[in-house]
Amino acid sequence: MAKKYLEKNVLDAAIERLEIIFQNFDNIYFSVSGGKDSSVMVQLANKVAQKLNKKFDVLFIDLEAQYKYTIKHINELKQLSHIRDFYHIALPIALRNAVSVLQPKWICWEEESRHLWVQDMPEDSINIENCPFSWFKKGEEFEEFIIQFAIWYQKKYQGKVACGVGIRTDESLNRFRTIAFQNKKVTFERYNWTTKLKSNEKHFEVYNFYPIYDWTVEDIWAAVSKLNFKFNYIYELMYKNGLSIHEQRLCQPYGDDQRNGLNQFKALEYDTWSKVLNRVNRSQFWKYLL
Repeated sequence: MAKKYLEKNVLDAAIERLEIIFQNFDNIYFSVSGGKDSSVMVQLANKVAQKLNKKFDVLFIDLEAQYKYTIKHINELKQLSHIRDFYHIALPIALRNAVSVLQPKWICWEEESRHLWVQDMPEDSINIENCPFSWFKKGEEFEEFIIQFAIWYQKKYQGKVACGVGIRTDESLNRFRTIAFQNKKVTFERYNWTTKLKSNEKHFEVYNFYPIYDWTVEDIWAAVSKLNFKFNYIYELMYKNGLSIHEQRLCQPYGDDQRNGLNQFKALEYDTWSKVLNRVNRSQFWKYLL
């Protein structure tokens, strides 16, 4: 593993951060995407939870237009030994659609578009038919859902809450700023790798924490190898398709890098690609350009 500050390697540092969180918070959930970073984070958290005899929850927001291998990997993560509740969200959430001027947003899991869904509704999901969130409205923005879920979660369990987020600051300057500038944010006990979420709710005390913020992509794959972690096999296919470990990304296919995203779907999961092309207004335009 790569060496970082004060000769402490990043794996030991991440374990130390997770231990601090588990020792100071009774209610913890980790936000996962099925990507390599959040996958390593939650599997490492499971090892720490096992050592400390703790439980944690997981939040996964299923954006519908996913690789089949991503869903397969999510199902692997659901088997981690110290998960209390796994919130598999399959609700009609509004997402960016950069492939259309006429439809700048699309709504995943929209009932009216069931015949176009990229995948079937997961049987164990929280969906519009069994939704426990009284505050949820169809077409809610992704970012708003994240905050509302945190508020709901804290009210359910009471007390202060910690949410683990698997971001690495070497991927963008904005991510580095989120972590580095402690004087511009409220932290938990002055740990710069934590950030208190903002809300107008009374007694709201939820902290995001970033246990692998100082890792590199090489560190991620070193951890997978060294600790024998499960991983999303779509990365193996990306590598075989010519993408270096620094170029590999999981993202919803209609974002601002949509051409690269659709190209990737075409090369890696052709049957999924055909569904993705027809899922939103004007996305099929790209098949003439790819």
